[in-house]
Amino acid sequence: MLEVDLLGPVEVRVPGETVALSPLERNLVVILALTKGTVVSTTRIIDCLWGEHPPASPRSRVQGLVSSLRRKVGEALLTRHPGYLLDPAACLVDADRSQELARQARLAESPGEIARWLREALAVWRGEALDGVDAPGVEVDRARLGELRIALLEERFAAELDAGNHAGVVGELGAAVAAHPLRERLAGQLMTALDRCHRRADALRAYQALQDRLVEELGSDPCAELRNLHASILREENTYAPSAAGPPRRGDLIPAQLPPSVGHFTGRARELSVLTRAVETECDEPQVLFVSGAGGLGKTALVVRWAHLSAARFPGGQIYLDLHGAQTVPEDALAAALAALGTPPAEVPPTLDGRAALYRTLLSGRQMLVIADDAASVEQILPLIPPRPSSCLVAISRWRLPALAAHHAVQALPIGPLSAQDAYDLLARVVGAQRLADRALARVITWCGGWPLAIRSVAALLAARPGQSIASFADELWQQGDGFVLDGDQRSVHTALAGAYRMLSPAAAHLFVHLGLIDEPSFRLGRSAADDRLSQIRRLFDELVAADLIVEAGSDCYRFHDVVHRFARRCAEELNAWRIPIESVADLQRSL
Repeated sequence: MLEVDLLGPVEVRVPGETVALSPLERNLVVILALTKGTVVSTTRIIDCLWGEHPPASPRSRVQGLVSSLRRKVGEALLTRHPGYLLDPAACLVDADRSQELARQARLAESPGEIARWLREALAVWRGEALDGVDAPGVEVDRARLGELRIALLEERFAAELDAGNHAGVVGELGAAVAAHPLRERLAGQLMTALDRCHRRADALRAYQALQDRLVEELGSDPCAELRNLHASILREENTYAPSAAGPPRRGDLIPAQLPPSVGHFTGRARELSVLTRAVETECDEPQVLFVSGAGGLGKTALVVRWAHLSAARFPGGQIYLDLHGAQTVPEDALAAALAALGTPPAEVPPTLDGRAALYRTLLSGRQMLVIADDAASVEQILPLIPPRPSSCLVAISRWRLPALAAHHAVQALPIGPLSAQDAYDLLARVVGAQRLADRALARVITWCGGWPLAIRSVAALLAARPGQSIASFADELWQQGDGFVLDGDQRSVHTALAGAYRMLSPAAAHLFVHLGLIDEPSFRLGRSAADDRLSQIRRLFDELVAADLIVEAGSDCYRFHDVVHRFARRCAEELNAWRIPIESVADLQRSL
C-alpha cells in the first residue's frame, strides 16, 4: 500500500520504508495524489510541473519521471490514456483521512462528540500543506487546503465552546488569532472564550486589536455579528448557559478558584518543570502530586503559580481548598469541594462516604485540578483524590506524610530554600538592584536563609525605609533574630516553624531542641547504642524529617537548614535546655 502525506512536509511511504524522491518526483506524486483515482493528462502534468517555462521535450521528461517513480512506489501508479493516475485501492492520502474524520464530525449529535472528531481531523495535519513542493500548478491546492484547515479549526472551536470547554481552548484561540489576525470568526470565538473565563477586559482588547488591524489593512470595520458581540460584552449581557446536550446541571458549573499568583515570583524553575512533567506523563491511575516543605518556603506560591500556567490543561475547572492544617475534617473538605462543583447545601450528603461518592461522580469524565492546601493528615487527602487520571490532585503540606504512598502512586516534590542567587533576585525585584550594592547584603541574605517568607518581609521593610543603610538593617535583623515580624503582616518564619514544632511528639520535640544545642548544623546518628534503642531514636529522626525540621543528608546523616537551626537554638534557650551539656549526637543519645 502506498501512503502519501500532503498535510505537512510531503512524505511518501511504501511498506517498511520512506521513499526518497527527487524534487520533480515529489511534485509529480503530489499532483496525482491531489486527484487520486482521476486520470491527469500529460498536458496537465506539464503545466502543473513547469507552468510557463517547460523544459525541452517535456513529454519525454514526464515519461522518464513516471518510469523512475514507478520503480520506487510500485504498481499504485497507473498509466491511463491520456495520462496517469494513482490507484485509489492501492494508495492512502492523509488529506482523505482528515476529510473523512470531518465528515464524522458533521454526523455527530453532541458538541463534545463533534469536537472530538474535529480534534482527530486536525491531528492529521503536521504543518503547512504541501510543504517542500514548488510546482506552480499546486498553489491553488495549497491555498485550498490551508483554508480547509482554518475552517476545521473554527468548527472545532465552535464545538468546544458549545460544550463549555472555553477555559480549555482560550490559549489555543489566542495562538490561532495571532496566526490569522484577520479571521473575524476566530476573533469572535476568542472574545467569547475570554468573556466566559471572566476576562472581560481581555475580550474587549481582542476586539480592539481586530478593529485596528482591519481599519489599517482593509479600511473596514468588523462585521455586524462581531460588533454586536462587542456591545453585549460591554453591557455584560453574555451570561453563559451550557448546552442542554452537555452534562447534568451540577456539572455545568466550571469552578475557577485559584488564588492570585504571588507578586515577584522568583526561581523554582526546576520545581515548576517537575510538576508539569508529572501531569504530562501518560498514566492509567489517579494523578496525585504532593508538595511538602517547612512553613514559609513558598509551597503554596509555587503550586498556585504552576496552576495558573497549567490551567488550560484542566478545562473542567480548578478547585482550591485551604484545609488549615488539622482544623478541617475530611467531611468539611468534601463539602467545600461539592459546593465548588455547584451542589446546593441541602443536597450535600450527611456522611463522609456519601460526600466522597458524590464528589467522585461529579469529577468523573472531567479534567479538573484540585488543590488541597495545608493538609495535615493522609485522612484529609484520600477522599479528595479524583477517580480517574484525567483530573489531578495537588496536596500541599508541612509534613512529608509518607503513608499517602501506601494508598496511591504519588509524585512527591519536597521543597527546599531558595538559592542565594534567587534570594538576591527576589530582593532586587522588590527593592531595586542599586539599593543592594552593599557588601553588608550578604549578612541579610544569610539571615533570610533562602526562606521566601523571610525574604519578602525583609524586602518590604527595606523598600519602606529608603534611607536606612544595608549594614544598619543587617544589624537590626540579627539583633531581632527569628522574632522579626513585618507590621501589618503577622506571618513569620518563627511562627511557621513553631506550628510544626508544636505537632511533634514529646520525645521528638525533646530531640529537636537538643539537636539545636550542637554547634554544627550537620550530624550523624551514632551506632553505639543498643539495637532496640537505636531503632527508637531513628524513628524520632524520621518524625523530624517528616515535619521538614531536619533533612536527610545520607545514611544516618542529617542536617539543619540554617534558619531551622537558629529556631531550634531559640527553642532550647526558652526551655533552659542549656543546663544539659550537649556537644554531640552521642551525648544526646545518652540523654534520651
